Amino acid sequence: ADPDKIAVIIFARPYSGFVEEAHMGIPNKIASRGIRVLPFDFLSFDDEPAKEHMYWGMGQLLLKAARVVQRHPQLFGTCITNFSCGPDSFLLGYIRDIMGRKPSLTLELDSHTADAGLETRIEAFLDIVAAYRQLLSAKKIVARTSAFVPARTFLQDGEPKVVTSTKKTLPMNDPRVTLLFPSMGHISTQALAAVFSGKGFHVVAHPPSDEAVLKLGRANTSCKECLPLILTTGTLLSYINNGKRPDEMLVYFMPTGSGPCRFGQYRIFMEDLIRRHELPNVAIFSLTSENSYLGLGTDFQRRAWWAVVVSDVMEDIRSMLMTTARDAGAAMNIFQEEWRDILAALKVGEFARLENQLEQTARRFSSIPLRTDPAEVPKISLAGEIFVRRDYLSRQYLTERLAKNGFASICSPVAEWLFYSDYLMDSGLADYRMSRMEKLEFLVKKNTMSRYERRIKSILSRSGLVEAEPVDIGKIIRNAAPHISPNLGGEAILTVGSAMTEIATHTCGVIAIGPFGCMPNRLAEAILNETMNRRDKLAIDRKNRLLPKTLADMEELPFLAVESDGSPFPQLIDAKLESFCLRAGRLHQRMLSARQGAGKKKKSRFSLAPQQAASPLKRGVKTKADGSEESLWAR
Repeated sequence: ADPDKIAVIIFARPYSGFVEEAHMGIPNKIASRGIRVLPFDFLSFDDEPAKEHMYWGMGQLLLKAARVVQRHPQLFGTCITNFSCGPDSFLLGYIRDIMGRKPSLTLELDSHTADAGLETRIEAFLDIVAAYRQLLSAKKIVARTSAFVPARTFLQDGEPKVVTSTKKTLPMNDPRVTLLFPSMGHISTQALAAVFSGKGFHVVAHPPSDEAVLKLGRANTSCKECLPLILTTGTLLSYINNGKRPDEMLVYFMPTGSGPCRFGQYRIFMEDLIRRHELPNVAIFSLTSENSYLGLGTDFQRRAWWAVVVSDVMEDIRSMLMTTARDAGAAMNIFQEEWRDILAALKVGEFARLENQLEQTARRFSSIPLRTDPAEVPKISLAGEIFVRRDYLSRQYLTERLAKNGFASICSPVAEWLFYSDYLMDSGLADYRMSRMEKLEFLVKKNTMSRYERRIKSILSRSGLVEAEPVDIGKIIRNAAPHISPNLGGEAILTVGSAMTEIATHTCGVIAIGPFGCMPNRLAEAILNETMNRRDKLAIDRKNRLLPKTLADMEELPFLAVESDGSPFPQLIDAKLESFCLRAGRLHQRMLSARQGAGKKKKSRFSLAPQQAASPLKRGVKTKADGSEESLWAR
């Protein structure tokens, strides 16, 4: 009714943006300048679209309201958010994209936010709005239009296809199409790439992320998103800038899922990035955990499963060799040679050949000279977010650091997540509803997964380097259930369950590592800080007769939570890691003593002198040729 008047719409969660205790008087500061202020839910937006795959309820409401504000010439948005709010790290970018050239204000609050800074930001925002309205009335702001057509992928009868920016449809195994895999753990990425290559795809497995990839990712994100999104963004742009041919149709493999984790937004973010940069002939290809990664047929599912299980075990073998091999360099050379042969067998796609190769690999590994019996080596469980715990840069080479201190890392397997995806489908906790054909494919896959897992792990265990046991997802869920509801989907329950299952039974310490600001990891950290103790461990493992003796007079169990943003760990984390290793070493001695006392010491594939077998594990210092000192565990 009055075109000269404007109003500011507050975009926020009601508990932080609409109450005086939390919003630091922001609505009042705006209103005191003669501007009307409305909460976003005063608008009528029921018929507005939200955004594809927006599974956060509050996110749907905010994006619908943003579309109303964008169209209305007298409404302008102010977003009130809180430091490290996970969903907002994506939602704020989506809102800015909706607004386009229209000004909006974002105010991020925490306990250190200064009142004067808010006043300055609000004053500047209102000045920009006034200038914008003047330019708009003078018709000096013209809406941008673009003829850019992004490429896209789709599945047709189990066959993946891609539509180019010139609207040509190609099968994804066409020679002109390159399928790019970001490094999601070097070993597992190479294994999955070998499977796709064996199915006729032209595949590129990107090398592990480095500082250049991290820097490029940070330059093209807000840096508030989680670390895996930043690294995979940098990977895509790095390939486009340094390796993509002008005539190449590039398809970027980016799995997806549902909430509450932000991982399900990665694909959406990547597609927006392609549109924003107008990258021709670049498309995203996704398989989703919502239907347990169905879609490419049972043969592909079977081969991919082999790759996952083999890479899981090989990751742990690599860690054990780094820790115990007499000549670590020679052992790593053998490892790489055998890994190349395994990749060749995965590419062929015949299980008989893969079995033969794994048996040969296990025999060769068993002949590597070791300093210590692997059964006697202290082991650390590396749990947490699936990408960070496997990516070398993200975890800041943590397994290598632990190996130098005499600890072998047992990384939570990728197979655990796949079993969990099946559990969600079986329990009716997944939103996706399968068709009849998908149900049949799902049943076939489930019936073969356990058999192949047992066979592969049995063969590789003959190396004597690992005791690769099948994943018991039911046990993991049961052990976590007293502390976190199974109805809350995501990795938090897996981190809690696997940590409680492994500690003092198979490993002497647990490190939960994840991206900075990761919601599931912070939830798991909060729970484990309270439950990693003698009482809760004994409560879930009553049949273990060694536990009461092992944990006698030990109330707190070794646990460390680490957040990574890709930068070197600060000095505080280094100090905590040192303390953690000391505590884990003490628990390992207790576990050895309890096992030996019960007469259950496991046979070594090489003999130890009696005094070596009986002597306790001690921490020492080795002086290198250059005069530097190296910390190690020895008998």
